[in-house]
Amino acid sequence: MSTIDLAIQRVAGLDEQLASKLLAWLDSQQAAKTAAPQERPLGAQAMIGFAALGARAPRTTADWMRELREGDED
Repeated sequence: MSTIDLAIQRVAGLDEQLASKLLAWLDSQQAAKTAAPQERPLGAQAMIGFAALGARAPRTTADWMRELREGDED
């Protein structure tokens, strides 16, 4: 028996109210798939995972502070 057949069997046993909620949820899932991609986050949220993107070697706090202070001089 296929997954779709199993799903149909389980849905057939639901009461009307629960089946209606299930259909609304399925519609929302389908709409989420077809929706336009979300915009990229801004501000601090954009920095989440930033350190992993560079694939750099680990650095000491002193190295980070030196780089930050160089940015202040610009």
